[in-house]
Amino acid sequence: MEITDGCSTGTGGDMGDIVQALHGRDTIESAAAYHRLGWPVAIGHRQRTGSGCTCRREAKLHCITPGAHPVGDTAKPLDTAGLAAAFAAAPGAGVIVPCTRFDALVVAHAIGMAVMLRADAKNLHIPCLTAGHTTATLLVAAGTGTLLADCHRVEVRSGPDAWVAMPPSYGVRWDTAPDDEHPIPPAEAVRPHLAEVLKLAQATSTRG
Repeated sequence: MEITDGCSTGTGGDMGDIVQALHGRDTIESAAAYHRLGWPVAIGHRQRTGSGCTCRREAKLHCITPGAHPVGDTAKPLDTAGLAAAFAAAPGAGVIVPCTRFDALVVAHAIGMAVMLRADAKNLHIPCLTAGHTTATLLVAAGTGTLLADCHRVEVRSGPDAWVAMPPSYGVRWDTAPDDEHPIPPAEAVRPHLAEVLKLAQATSTRG
């Protein structure tokens, strides 16, 4: 996929190509697709068969997000010219996107899937990523995530120092990918669904 300076997602075939790349396993094509969405892209660590995440060369600690976190403390976006070369030089590297074009709500996998079921019933399109069966990450409009900062069991990521690992990073998949027919919703639209799911989860936990 060619990387250009434009940020327009386009329509029709253009967006179809982007969505196909988002669900694919080619790191360079996926990184280019996020760039075409207008999202900055940074390179992440790699998960290596038998030896684990490449971050273990820097710290002798167990990595809880192998192959799905930035190189260094923050995600430094690559410039357009160097994006393809950077990923070509690091096969299997994580694709990291700073939270500047959206805010991210990281919740337990079961909570996220329950929110998505409720949202789907109301025709609310929320881009959603999953990391195995551990977490789900819901994307909301940039600058609105702080509305949910008071919600128990919700991690809000917002701003250039925050980041999300995107597919095809190790273990990360799209449950619901972004598209050109539905803008990323504000947190206000997600809050009632999330609040109800959290309320039910708390009630279940109390009974247990």
